[in-house]
Amino acid sequence: MRDLVIKHADLLSEPEMPPLLLQLRAHVSGYEITTARWAQGHHDQPLSVVSFPSEELAAYARQGSSELKKEQARLLRQRQGA
Repeated sequence: MRDLVIKHADLLSEPEMPPLLLQLRAHVSGYEITTARWAQGHHDQPLSVVSFPSEELAAYARQGSSELKKEQARLLRQRQGA
């Protein structure tokens, strides 16, 4: 997910990276630290230091998909009318 956000940030409709996606990136980075600690035998912190924003991401994806479908329908209507 993080890699998709980074590699395809040019496809976002927002002019700046949304805070929610920054939180996702922070969550993944936190797990990288956690897994590095596991590799050293430290298993005292089993989770990322930043929570995974699952509900917020699902809502963001639904909203974005809905907006894209509306724009697609508008463009198709416009094309048919031309």
